[in-house]
Amino acid sequence: MFPTMCLLQKKRLHMNRVLLFLLFSPLLGFSQSVANLNINYWYDPQSEVTFELKPVRLQGSIEVYYTLSLQLSSYTLDSYSITWEKRDYYTQKTGTALTPEIQDLSNSSLKKGMLSLPVPEKPWLLMAKVTNISTGHNWTYFTLIEAKFPVNGYLKSGNDVITKNFVEGGKPYTVIGSGSEKTLHVFYYKERFPAGSPPFAEKEAKVDRFMFADSTFSVTSASQLLLKKEGLYLIQEDTNSAEGFAFRAQENTYPKFTKMVDLTEPMVFVSTKEEYDELLAANNEKPKFDKVILDITKDRDRAKNFMRNYFKRVESANQYFTSYKEGWKTDRGMIYLIFGVPDEVSRNDNNEIWNYKNFQSRFTFIKTGTVYDPNNYVLLRDKRFTEKWYNTIDLWRKSRF
Repeated sequence: MFPTMCLLQKKRLHMNRVLLFLLFSPLLGFSQSVANLNINYWYDPQSEVTFELKPVRLQGSIEVYYTLSLQLSSYTLDSYSITWEKRDYYTQKTGTALTPEIQDLSNSSLKKGMLSLPVPEKPWLLMAKVTNISTGHNWTYFTLIEAKFPVNGYLKSGNDVITKNFVEGGKPYTVIGSGSEKTLHVFYYKERFPAGSPPFAEKEAKVDRFMFADSTFSVTSASQLLLKKEGLYLIQEDTNSAEGFAFRAQENTYPKFTKMVDLTEPMVFVSTKEEYDELLAANNEKPKFDKVILDITKDRDRAKNFMRNYFKRVESANQYFTSYKEGWKTDRGMIYLIFGVPDEVSRNDNNEIWNYKNFQSRFTFIKTGTVYDPNNYVLLRDKRFTEKWYNTIDLWRKSRF
């Protein structure tokens, strides 16, 4: 009898501790500064959840659209809660709890919603904490809320607001501006932007404030827009301002590359100039392409392993970092493609820092926004990365990833 009573007491004590943890975990999750958070799960395909925040500045308010999706979870969307908080700056350790009115936009596979906020006098941080109610595990996400935020419109597919920077080409979308019945100017760019330079390059070409469009046309807010061509689109109400919203139209398989025509370009980082020229000369013919890959890896099994792992990274880089150009071509996408998910990621108002323990490397990306992407980040390049880069490339060529 006595041992049974002790066992019951232990079980009750354990349950009480679990309940206390679940009750106070929202407070604990927010009790450190944003600048000290390790947000590497933002870019981890093995993370349990994915969460996206998209602020849009309209005429009298800022609407924030969010999307919660599950990646590797045995739970349902109903098993997750979202709590909100306001921070005045990145180093603030505690903030103000928010209970905004949420417009539920969810569907069977995604937890989506919108909260409307007043246009602020000074910038502040909106924090969202996603919690697995059953396990208490949580993930923190944040975005800057500012009066001069340049994004002032968005796309809808049916009733769904698009929160990513890419959409499927060849499909119609509803284009929404900051006010009803406004004329919106659409600029199309077919240019295939170059991949980023290696991290040891002396300098990286900057994106122009404005680029010359290949074609332009106008639509009305709330009207249908059929994206007939793949490439970059910029939509503006005022063509003399640095405001608007941009996105890429891609193949329906994107962010995954499935066609031979897409496989050559990403090889630029792991092939010599001679090998890359051979890949270009292969002209998308699979036997010729495969021969070059076999010459690089020296073994058929290694070649298969290399292609599978390398293009999984390409897909993830496209998923997380697509901007005015494909994700793998951006600076963060390039580092991610070669080195993988960082062990530590931190962000403040000016930069994002990635730390890789195994590679003993630390990369700093400076926020350099443009009208094409207000959240564009440019790598601080340094010659000291040269040896680490080539050593890692050698591992790829030996199919050791």
